[in-house]
Amino acid sequence: MRWGQVIAFYGVFGLLAAEYWMFERPEPPRREIEQSRPRFLAMDAGTVRELRLQREGRRVVSRRGTTGWGVVEPPGATIPPDLIAAFANALTGAEEIARVGDPGDQAPAYGFDERAARVEMIAESGDRVVVTIGETNPTGTAVYARRAGAPDVVLIGRQVRYYEDLIFQALSAGHVPEAEQNAPVGG
Repeated sequence: MRWGQVIAFYGVFGLLAAEYWMFERPEPPRREIEQSRPRFLAMDAGTVRELRLQREGRRVVSRRGTTGWGVVEPPGATIPPDLIAAFANALTGAEEIARVGDPGDQAPAYGFDERAARVEMIAESGDRVVVTIGETNPTGTAVYARRAGAPDVVLIGRQVRYYEDLIFQALSAGHVPEAEQNAPVGG
């Protein structure tokens, strides 16, 4: 091989390398920027000292003490303290999935009627946050919620409703009337 051919091969190789570099080279993977959703409440679960829930005429009031959560009202209720803590964590950690809009005349469509739950959270500083939790959305993946004083209806995670349901189920289980001694079984 002659020097002229070697230089020609290097020239062709250089042109092919430049063409690959400019047009054929795969792009390095771009880092996906995660869009974080805004939190529904600007309150930390560790700062909540009292939690009041109302739904369908039933009411649960619980306070956080040095050993954890305790139920104040109704007296003698046997709701596990961890369940109250899980509800507080779920509600304060909930993210806004979507803003649905102003309920206007459609409040019953979102469950903001007698079916709604009213939650009042009182922080150690004395700040109060009131939230109304409505029904689940049509797909069953989230619940409608609205902060007091805010016009928008917001979708938040369904785990908030899950813990709320468990609290009221535990409340009902603690007040089951005793059966009569002479009553037939199953009747």
